[in-house]
Amino acid sequence: MRSSARLAQELLAEVMAIRAVDVHSHVPAGEPFARSLRELLGYHYYTELAHSAGMDRRVIRADAPDEEMIPALLEGMSAIRNTVQYGWLMELARELFGFEADALTPQNWEPLADAVQSHAARPGRAREILEQSRIEKVFLTNNFHEDLGAMDRELFVPSLRADTLVFSLSDPAVRRALERVSNVMVSDGETLRHALGAVVERFVRAGALSLAISLPPHFRAVRAEGQDFEGPLGRAMAGWQPEGGDAVALHSGVLFALAGLCAEHGLPFQIMYGALRDAYEHGVPQGTDLPQAGDTLRGLLPLLNAFPEVTFCLSVLSESQAQELASYGWIVRNVVLSGHWWYANVPVQIARDLAVRIQSVPATKLIGYYSDMYKLEFGLAKFNMYRRVLAGVLARDFVEAGLGTAEQAVELARRLLRGNALRIFGLPG
Repeated sequence: MRSSARLAQELLAEVMAIRAVDVHSHVPAGEPFARSLRELLGYHYYTELAHSAGMDRRVIRADAPDEEMIPALLEGMSAIRNTVQYGWLMELARELFGFEADALTPQNWEPLADAVQSHAARPGRAREILEQSRIEKVFLTNNFHEDLGAMDRELFVPSLRADTLVFSLSDPAVRRALERVSNVMVSDGETLRHALGAVVERFVRAGALSLAISLPPHFRAVRAEGQDFEGPLGRAMAGWQPEGGDAVALHSGVLFALAGLCAEHGLPFQIMYGALRDAYEHGVPQGTDLPQAGDTLRGLLPLLNAFPEVTFCLSVLSESQAQELASYGWIVRNVVLSGHWWYANVPVQIARDLAVRIQSVPATKLIGYYSDMYKLEFGLAKFNMYRRVLAGVLARDFVEAGLGTAEQAVELARRLLRGNALRIFGLPG
């Protein structure tokens, strides 16, 4: 009989070969890979962790030259070498750029900087990175007014990021942009729905396969119709920042309208739930948001119930929500469990949540992982981390638990990394 360690290694060899689909990232289509080491080190994980450990936030000011900023940041990062995030950096430096040192320090960073710059000049660099990472497609998150014409459609899939539309209609610049791209003058609920419809249609024509939004932990969806919606919308159109019941009605009304457009066009809606934005006022840029434990997904139930034909791909942050999400996947037909988001994107937490999902949720309703990355290089390290965790969980909590064979475990891995995403989002196999 195979030992547990041997079984995990055998499964890992199979899992590592699976070409993945990355259903959520923040990669900019025009600059998908790093052109400098500074761009890699500027990933918020490194700046926020180093700052948390004591680094002065002035180290990363925009006008600091590389020769000053990079050594100072790396000095701050010496405190985070125990973290998986630092492990990502070292793995991608080794695999993508041939960096051989065990740590990146103020004394040895320049050869890596030269390598990043020289590799960025290679023709087809984005495709090269994805081939090495064994990632086939990467979904982007695109603002509603973004130019969608320049992206490589063989590698990237646009997604409409709906946050600004839902939460910022009182901003005159947002309203002007919406009217410009939709060619609709928004004055009431009917014209707003026409404008939103024009935006979604533009994205569908450009090849978009989903909408995406991040909702705060206190968000509660309500049905806001008639004057309950028109009143808050009118005040927002006049420039008033909605508060209290007005905010609930306005945000919910726009969200429901967008979900209706998902139903009309057959688009899944990706919802990342639970980030408390700008909670820490002393943080570095992109390092001010925190999870909030104890909140419940019940605030989404009116939306899930109103649109049973829409597939909602849900991600959460807290441990309590993770258990609740697994139960939603168990019961709610139009809920898919998607990835391990942000603060839950740590191997020990992934392993716990993944084991629960595999043992309690239909295999067809699991999107194993997405990168949430800002540059393509991080896809290699992040997906490799997930693949290693996946192989171990399948060995221990699927095969050894008596739920299936090793061959069935590999097939399940294919579903989680690739097959379910292809089917749910309608991508060709």
